[in-house]
Amino acid sequence: MNVRVVVLLLAIAVQPALAREVDKNAEAAAAVRTTLLQSAGRGSNITSNNQQYQILMDVRAVEKNSQEEPEQTLARMGGGKLIETNGDLVVFAAAQEGVASVASVNGTSYPTALNSATGGIGILPGTLNVKLKNMGHAAAIASDHGLEVVRVFAHLQTAFFRVKAGKDVVAAAAALSTDARIISAEVEVIEHMNVPY
Repeated sequence: MNVRVVVLLLAIAVQPALAREVDKNAEAAAAVRTTLLQSAGRGSNITSNNQQYQILMDVRAVEKNSQEEPEQTLARMGGGKLIETNGDLVVFAAAQEGVASVASVNGTSYPTALNSATGGIGILPGTLNVKLKNMGHAAAIASDHGLEVVRVFAHLQTAFFRVKAGKDVVAAAAALSTDARIISAEVEVIEHMNVPY
C-alpha cells in the first residue's frame, strides 16, 4: 500500500479523537473561567459605551512579553490564576483584591469589568470619557481633579482624561460627575483590543 494513502487513512481515523480532546480542553477551560469569575470580588456597576459592566475587584489584565507563556507572565506579576488570554493580554485572578486602578509593578496591570450582557471581560485602561459644558475648561478640570488631558474633541464637546497610576478610575469618574462644569463622565472599558493604551 502507498505510504501516502496509509498516512491519509491514519489522519482521517485520528481526527475525531483529536477533535474530542480539543473540545474537552475547551470545556475544561470554560469551566475554570466560570468558577473563577463567580468567586471574584465584585465592585460597582458602571456604564461604558452603552454597555453595563460590573467591576471585578480581584481580576486583573497584564500585557505579556512576546517570549512569555501566560504562566510566566503570572509568575512575573507575583502569581494568580489564569482566567483567559486575549491577544497580548493575560487576564487573571489576582492573589488579593484591589482598587480599580492601573498599576505599574513588574508590568502594567489593568483593572477589569464583566460585561453583564455578554459575559466578556473588559479592560479599564485608566481613561475617562467626559462631556464638558465648555471645552475651554478641560485643562482646569484636569488640574483640579489630578488628571491628564489625553485628547480633546471640541466638535463633540468631549475630552478624554487619564487617571494617574494607582488612583481608582471609578472614583475619579464619580468625582467628575459632581463637577458643575461637566455634563457626564464615563469610565472607558475596552473589550476588543489586544493592548490598551
